[in-house]
Amino acid sequence: MTPDVPASPGAGKNDKSAQQHLYRLNPTPKQGYELVLTLQDAPGPFKKMGWSALYQAKGCNYVVNDFAGVRGEPEHTVELPFTERPDDSFAATVYLDAMLDEDYYGNGVCKWQMVRVGAGVMATGAPVESSFRASLQPDQVLAEKPVQLYFLKRYYPMSESGGVASLGSLTRERYLERDRGHLFSMTLTPGKVQP
Repeated sequence: MTPDVPASPGAGKNDKSAQQHLYRLNPTPKQGYELVLTLQDAPGPFKKMGWSALYQAKGCNYVVNDFAGVRGEPEHTVELPFTERPDDSFAATVYLDAMLDEDYYGNGVCKWQMVRVGAGVMATGAPVESSFRASLQPDQVLAEKPVQLYFLKRYYPMSESGGVASLGSLTRERYLERDRGHLFSMTLTPGKVQP
């Protein structure tokens, strides 16, 4: 027997995106971290960039489909504004407590956690181009140490198959020996924002 979990009012039960109107941002977040992105040995210019943080409320669920008994857990992506700095790096601020913990479905308070934050870059943003994505998990943000990821230069501006999303590797050794001299890196450096 499964617990009775109400559907959100006014949302289509099989439409996950219809849940988004329920979720609210914390009006007074306090756990802020500045992330600085540095690119090294880039294969060319990146004219398209986006930053975002993904939040999930584990253990808090809603009905997706009554008949099938399918339930979903809330998740929400927050787009982060960023700035270019004089040293050609980029910076954005993420809040670990950006989402408001509330009782969205009548079964108790949903506790949000950030599960991933990062930046993605593309040559111009065309759909056929490769996107290069560097991200951090919460423990990496809290450690406040730089995380460097390596990417294949030959995927810029696009791979042979087109539209590849590259997540990089923490080590050069993950790549074939012939490719190790043809890599660029994206480094994310987190630092706590002082109130």
